Amino acid sequence: MKRIAGLTAAVVTAVSAASATYAEDATAAQGAESEASSPVSVSVSVDVLSDYIWRGTICNDNPVWQPSVSATYDAGDYGWVAASVWSSFDLTHKRGTANTSRRTAGLQEIDYTLSYGVELAGVGFEVGHIWYTYPNNNGSSDQDLYATVSYANPFVTPSASVYWNYSDSAGTDPSTLYYSFGLSHDFALTDALTLTPSASLGFGGNAWTKNVTDEAVGTELTDQTVGLSASYAVTDWLSLGAQVNYTWVPSHTLRKLDYMGMGKDEICWGGVNATVTF
Repeated sequence: MKRIAGLTAAVVTAVSAASATYAEDATAAQGAESEASSPVSVSVSVDVLSDYIWRGTICNDNPVWQPSVSATYDAGDYGWVAASVWSSFDLTHKRGTANTSRRTAGLQEIDYTLSYGVELAGVGFEVGHIWYTYPNNNGSSDQDLYATVSYANPFVTPSASVYWNYSDSAGTDPSTLYYSFGLSHDFALTDALTLTPSASLGFGGNAWTKNVTDEAVGTELTDQTVGLSASYAVTDWLSLGAQVNYTWVPSHTLRKLDYMGMGKDEICWGGVNATVTF
């Protein structure tokens, strides 16, 4: 149980490329839409991915589908508040590299996020709370507080996030910290098609790396990801997307401790997405 919790227990929001993290990114984008006709907007999205990768760890190296829904209230100059629900379903009866009971297929995780964001002098700030729940793990849950700062400009958008996992599935305070730094830029190839290259680097403190590897190794670079995503606006309310990413573990120490899991220290993964906004 501790290993599973270590693999899946604390979050991306805004940048992190992956999977868990999309729900938070979609929520932030909703909050930035200052020209919306209504202050309330709702977005429903479905990702189908080749693997479930989270903070450099392999939660499942078989296909998954990950639906999410978010609702955002835009308060104009006062910022925005949002609530989102994200979930992950296994598409096969396999988890990891071994066949197990078909009972492992289906719903594996549900995450709930409440967040607030505002832009001040061109700099975006976001704070929030995330509840991670695992229905097939006796209803266990973890909780994170997070903060993100980003600066959108014509050249590249840098971002920095910190996540504090203050409550684990046992109800104790692990006080683990995970940090993420990212760079991205949107290239509008046409009015409908946008291409976005990105890169992110994550590292965890001593408590975080010990939580995942069961070894106290201090602060280490846990994961690095480079990716490319594309989004095509089919209509004003429907968009389709695709992504491909390459993730590896920069720390030699963590590679020896199998931080990524499944005996791997690098993986190429990706998938497709559909989003409806109204």
